[in-house]
Amino acid sequence: MDETNEKISGENEELDSELDDSETEEANIYEYFEMGTKNKRPNFTKTLLNLYELTKVDEELAEIDEEKGDLPVRIENLKEKMAVIEKHLDEDKGKLKNFEAEEKALMKENKSLDDKTTKYDESKYKAKNNKEYDDITKQIDAMLEAIQKNEARIKELKGYQENLVKSILEMTRNFDELKAELKEDTTHLNSLNKQFEEEETELTEKRKVILDQLDEELMGLYERINGNMKGEAIAIVRKGNCSGCYNSIPPQREIEIRMAENIYTCQSCGRILIDEALITNIQ
Repeated sequence: MDETNEKISGENEELDSELDDSETEEANIYEYFEMGTKNKRPNFTKTLLNLYELTKVDEELAEIDEEKGDLPVRIENLKEKMAVIEKHLDEDKGKLKNFEAEEKALMKENKSLDDKTTKYDESKYKAKNNKEYDDITKQIDAMLEAIQKNEARIKELKGYQENLVKSILEMTRNFDELKAELKEDTTHLNSLNKQFEEEETELTEKRKVILDQLDEELMGLYERINGNMKGEAIAIVRKGNCSGCYNSIPPQREIEIRMAENIYTCQSCGRILIDEALITNIQ
């Protein structure tokens, strides 16, 4: 009986030991996978696909801008030119007004001097002596000299005014031509804006949704590239070459791009690179 109990007890201890070993092995396996997850390198596949989708959106927006051509730029240039002309017009009109006021004042002064000269000329014959006669004559000469000086200035002012009037007429003509051109271009652009309004709104909203999924640093990188290459910020690595500039990609870098564990840009053109297989899988 005692021998039987000892045998059962021994079997139980052996079973407990096996269970402990099994639990330990299970714990080790769990720890291995847990550490593997922690040490797993980041995968940018989704991010790269988001960037690719963003490029497609920007490409469509760029095509719309191309349809509009240089109209927006031309309109801004026209407005700037008109603003410059308008400024010069205001300046010249101000000068003309001042010259006209000065001429008017000089003519009024000459009229007054002329009246005084006539009176003094009449009074010199009533002089009681030579000294009084000479004094009156000197005053008449001084007034005649002032009149002559004013007349020279009036002649000068008339020349200024004549040139200003010509300049104002020429600028007004140019301003009216630019205004008509601006009206025509604005009407054309408004028509195009209305034509693409719904599509642009949809694309802009889609663009915002994608951008919201990117971190600030990556968003900044993309926007900088897209600022120079509208709708072409992403290039596909195809047969070892960048689809944007057609320069070759080093084999090691091509492998890294295929692994999608980081974001890489082309060393030649600066575009963000994405492996062709990644694009093929979603098409």
